[in-house]
Amino acid sequence: MKITRVRVYAVDLPGRGGAYRRSIGFSPDVYSSTVVIIDTDGGISGIGEVCPIGTHYMRGFPEAVRAGLPLLAGMVIGEDPFQIEKLNRMWDVKFRDDLYVKTPIDMALWDIMGKATGRPVSDLLGGSYGEQVPLYRSVHLFREHEDKPAVWAERCKYYRSQGYRHFQLKMGHEPDYDIERIEAVCDNLEPGELVLADANAAWTLTSAIRVANAVKNLPVVIEQPCRTMEECIEFRRHCTLPVKLDELIETTQDIIRAFNSGAMDICCIKLARVGGLTKARRMRDLCIDLGLTVVPDDAWGSEIVSSALAHFAESTPAKFTLSKTDLTDYVKVSTAYGYRERIGADWGASSTPGLGLEPRMNVLGEPVAVIK
Repeated sequence: MKITRVRVYAVDLPGRGGAYRRSIGFSPDVYSSTVVIIDTDGGISGIGEVCPIGTHYMRGFPEAVRAGLPLLAGMVIGEDPFQIEKLNRMWDVKFRDDLYVKTPIDMALWDIMGKATGRPVSDLLGGSYGEQVPLYRSVHLFREHEDKPAVWAERCKYYRSQGYRHFQLKMGHEPDYDIERIEAVCDNLEPGELVLADANAAWTLTSAIRVANAVKNLPVVIEQPCRTMEECIEFRRHCTLPVKLDELIETTQDIIRAFNSGAMDICCIKLARVGGLTKARRMRDLCIDLGLTVVPDDAWGSEIVSSALAHFAESTPAKFTLSKTDLTDYVKVSTAYGYRERIGADWGASSTPGLGLEPRMNVLGEPVAVIK
């Protein structure tokens, strides 16, 4: 089997409920996603997606994805789609950095392999554990919500009613106000629930230490407190709460450095940030060998990203998984059929071959690029 064609599509993904408050203020109303379909001479096609949310969150822009994909796709035309590790190492040499550009190609290759072998992608990533892991939800206040601690607590109750047990609060404001919000939410937690205080790297070192010390007796995980690894290493010397790193984790080398310095207990692995499922699997397995807890995750996306995320989470042992999330809960455009929708706390990967999806071509529209 050989790759014969790569099609690239641009899809706008409006947020469910509109723009919401992040650590930097309101995020955009709409993010632009890029969908890739890889065709083969065996009649099997694979689908992938990446939706970077650059400028205020991570490396990468939609325009950069669409500029880079024709170059990257040209490297895989005529190649065997089963040679995923080999292709990853080839394009890492010929197309350095810009990991997010590689993500949809890599994802589509796993989809092809799953369809060709009749196995779900989770089986190919190491095996389907099928274990229940708590769902986490980024707690959003939209423009109509008054920004007060009590309102954040009410929003957590709303997401609890939808099956979520871990509540991610966006921090990075004045320390006293961040402390008030954490305390207000923790006052209303039920057994087994947890608060993720996520600064998105917006705290100064002093602010991070101040907040962590104030809430040290509460069921809280501190997430990405500061911008640099050096700050996070120093922060951890003053913090007894579990620490989760996110924005700083892009490669296996980042994991090794953070582990050796004692900077984190929990590692967030976002598919778009690390370059797709192939590299995410390597990083996940390294974390498990080191005894670290993992959060399988991604930046943004529709059913395609969410399905890949579900398969990645399904192939990760629950013992080493803090939580997972359903990204379709954040957007209101559907790009594919076959997605296993969340019912309360029950959410996982499809058992059908590949990612278990078929693209909604009427939503994808005309391709912005065709490489063959």
